Amino acid sequence: MTPDTDEPAVRPAAHDLLDPLGADGRAETIVGDEAWLAALIAAEVALSRALVATDLAPAWMLGVADALTKPGVVDLGAVAAAARGGGNPIIPLTRQLSARADELHAGAAEYLHVGATSQDIVDTAAMLVAARTLETVTADLDRVAADLAALAETHRATPQAGRTLGQHASPTSFGFVAAGWLDAVCTVIEQARDARRRLPASLAGAVGTLAVLAQVVVERRGSGDAADTLDRVVAAYSDELGLAAPDISWHTNRLPIVEVGSVLAAATGVVGTIAAQVAELSRTEIGELGEGLAEGEGGSSAMPHKRNPVASVLIVAAAKQSPGILSTLYGSLLAEDQRAIGGWHAEWQTLRQLERLALTSVAASVPLIGGLTVDTQRMLANLDLTHGLLFSERVSTLLAERIGRAHAFEVVRRASARVSAETPLSAVLDEQLAAEGFAADDRVRTSVQAAFDPASMIDHTSAGIDRVLARHAALGQSPAPHRGDPS
Repeated sequence: MTPDTDEPAVRPAAHDLLDPLGADGRAETIVGDEAWLAALIAAEVALSRALVATDLAPAWMLGVADALTKPGVVDLGAVAAAARGGGNPIIPLTRQLSARADELHAGAAEYLHVGATSQDIVDTAAMLVAARTLETVTADLDRVAADLAALAETHRATPQAGRTLGQHASPTSFGFVAAGWLDAVCTVIEQARDARRRLPASLAGAVGTLAVLAQVVVERRGSGDAADTLDRVVAAYSDELGLAAPDISWHTNRLPIVEVGSVLAAATGVVGTIAAQVAELSRTEIGELGEGLAEGEGGSSAMPHKRNPVASVLIVAAAKQSPGILSTLYGSLLAEDQRAIGGWHAEWQTLRQLERLALTSVAASVPLIGGLTVDTQRMLANLDLTHGLLFSERVSTLLAERIGRAHAFEVVRRASARVSAETPLSAVLDEQLAAEGFAADDRVRTSVQAAFDPASMIDHTSAGIDRVLARHAALGQSPAPHRGDPS
């Protein structure tokens, strides 16, 4: 049974002053101390239930286990204060749980924490918290993907200046840009679903061999062969928690933690990239996109006129933090002996930071993309900012079919140097080609004229957009009506 059956009340995080995205407390309910305590207790009582399921504990222990999951059974503050003594919270937690269990039924404490070690419980709780985090992030990414699919479909024929290294390049379409964003989001959705499916429980004992639990099996069953029963206990424990049953101890194989962290960092980075591009395209001098800011959002303390892309800024900030934090998890892959010195402990706060960043940034991207305003007229106007120069690649390519590649490139290069607001590239080329004796060559003139049609440059992009939309549809989503386009 997972610890999140009942949705806890949203409680503001202690760090919300400097974390505007997390100020609503949503992430805190998923990865905060109370959520972690619930997950630790869930792991402990799942083991007791698994013992009952395999006839290693009496049936009445199920009632005790149920009672131990009720709010207020454990004093969170006392557990946290006493955690320093053993280096983790499990010793004071089991002490409180045992005392309460014996109050509920004499001898009940004998069926708590049997054969487990502290790392088993903490790692299992980490997977429970990660499960809820991945599920929440994936649900939000699904919403982002639906809105991106709608944008890609709606704007597949909306021409837009392509930009490379901060400069105008060749034309693209905004639908193609949105489809590129959607493709990345689909990849992260797939990764998050796969990671959630693989999250393992941990039940291995002090050095990973389950030796103590094996001895309990022998004593209670009177059998010298405990392997089959151990497998059934681990399977029942994992099934109770909704996690995968591990094949062997993963106390020093920290890849499950690293995979979760990597997927969350990827999700944060993907929405961060989208947000960065939205912010760039909302610049005053570009003005092609805009955040659907509500009253009071995007203001400045100094300049009354400002409408800052605040959601994009905060999402990008989260994406900039994630890589450095993730590196700590990769450092924890280096583990000594059967239980690591400090590496395991270094994961706790690190993973929680990544979870918070992913939860808050992906959640913020839902209204960002859903409320995005697209100024198609500004996109069209911006195509003319360089007076035809963004068509130079296409002009030289088409012209090369008539006069040769090297000659065409040189003609366009010389023409480009003479372009101005009064003499766009098309006019300069007409003069230059006439001077070279091509004025009467209809094939050359037709090629040049065709090169300056933005629609002809984006027709072929529909195939790529269709492939991404099909990929999105295969994930079980469908495009939602977009809510941000101006009429």
